[in-house]
Amino acid sequence: MVDEYQNFTPTVLRELLHLQERCGFALLLAGNTHRLAGTRRDTHAVDQIESRIGMRFEIGQPTREDCVRIGAEHNVEGADAYEAIATYGQNTSLRALCHLLQNCAAATSGVGSIRLPRIETTLRGMSCGSDALKLLHQRRDDLRSPD
Repeated sequence: MVDEYQNFTPTVLRELLHLQERCGFALLLAGNTHRLAGTRRDTHAVDQIESRIGMRFEIGQPTREDCVRIGAEHNVEGADAYEAIATYGQNTSLRALCHLLQNCAAATSGVGSIRLPRIETTLRGMSCGSDALKLLHQRRDDLRSPD
C-alpha cells in the first residue's frame, strides 16, 4: 500500500508499477485527486500510468450513516454525541472524523464509551480554537450561509 501517491513524480510511479509487474504483488495506491505541492504536473505521463491502474475509487464526503457506523466502531455513546460526530464528519472528512475519534479513544485509554463532552474537549485540544466546535454543532449549509 502506498499513500499520498499523487506526490510521486511520473518516473517514480513508473518504477513502482514496473516493480509490481515483475514481482506480481498487489499494489494499492491511495491519495488525493491532486498534488499537495504546487509543482507542475506531467499530465501525459501521469495519464499513461493511471491507465494501467486496474480500478479507481473516489471516496466522497461521508454520509450521516457513514459517520454513525464509524462512531459505533469507536464506542460513541449518546444521541447528542452521534449527532455531533455526524455533523462533524459531514463538515470535514472521514480522515478528520477518524482522527478525532481515535484521539478521544486514546484519552479514555480504551475503557468506557466516548460521550459528547469528551468529543468537545478533544476537539478543542486538537484545534486550539473555539471555532472548531462549530463543526460539531452546525450543519454544512449553516457554515456556508452568512445569514
